[in-house]
Amino acid sequence: MSLPDPCKQKISGFQRSCILLFRGRQSRRNRYAGILPVVLLFALCLCGCRRQDPSAQISDVGFYFDTVVELRLNGTSDQKLIDRCFEKMGQYEALLSRTREGSDVWKINHSAGKPVEVSDDTAALIALAQKYYELSDGAFDITVAPYVTIWDFPNNTGQIPAEASIAAARIHVGLPLLHLDGNTVTLDDPRASVDLGGIAKGYIADRLKEFLEEEGVTSGYINLGGNMLTIGSKPGDIPWNIGIRRPFGEASDTIATVKVDGLSVVTSGPYERYFEKDGKIYHHILDPASGYPVWNGLASVTILSESSADGDALSTACFVLGLERGMELIESLDDIEALFVTEDGELCYSSGFPEE
Repeated sequence: MSLPDPCKQKISGFQRSCILLFRGRQSRRNRYAGILPVVLLFALCLCGCRRQDPSAQISDVGFYFDTVVELRLNGTSDQKLIDRCFEKMGQYEALLSRTREGSDVWKINHSAGKPVEVSDDTAALIALAQKYYELSDGAFDITVAPYVTIWDFPNNTGQIPAEASIAAARIHVGLPLLHLDGNTVTLDDPRASVDLGGIAKGYIADRLKEFLEEEGVTSGYINLGGNMLTIGSKPGDIPWNIGIRRPFGEASDTIATVKVDGLSVVTSGPYERYFEKDGKIYHHILDPASGYPVWNGLASVTILSESSADGDALSTACFVLGLERGMELIESLDDIEALFVTEDGELCYSSGFPEE
């Protein structure tokens, strides 16, 4: 495959039933004739009670997954919707956190090689992780947890792990060590462990969007620490204008913007967690093959997709793969676009990336 140069309001069913019922009985001059219009009016009022107020808007912030999260909903003033979302985030965190005792992931990592029964969400997330492991030739691997533990970037102020420690951990890394059968997870190696941090936020954002849309929300966004998932467009059918952060710049410093409508925008980059020693950046995106941070000339990868979980996994996978192989992967996928930013500041777009 040759690659391009990368661097350049409706009536509801219930309402319709009420109207048909009224029309069907309209010609019958019986004792119910005066009641039916009242019944119809009451039914229609009930059906319209969830009608949105275009001018309404609510937003709120919280702290989950070790990061600040933000929700904004347009067309509604129902704070309970956001409260439910925060409640769901807490439930997912308790389910998927590697460090929280009693979570599904904690149980897997402390199973000593024995089978563990997990929730439907955990099983679905692991299955998705397996898909992206295969798709990326192992560049996306949730069994990198032994490396994550050794490097401990949230608390590491500049200590490079001993090479022997990384080498010892390497034999316990590799997704083929994990088996998923329905809701049963088994790690062949008792010293292997998993970390869903590279895909969990995207999966959770997708589930929150599903919930909100089921509740009638048609406009808003879910921002889970940089995982931005939009719901429809802004009021007035205006696309969302999402800024892509300049690597190692301030949070408000953007290197590019993209207009999206209902899509996910996820960026992975070394600037999220890192330390510098002897002029070299050591960051949290680890190569599953080596156990060391990825150094391949990339500064960030941004993925546009319908599913935020897809974007989460692909942004990490493509960063590990590098510009050439990462772009090749993106061009092989339908409805997925990417922006690669190099350490030299070049912006490299996939062929279908929307123009600014």
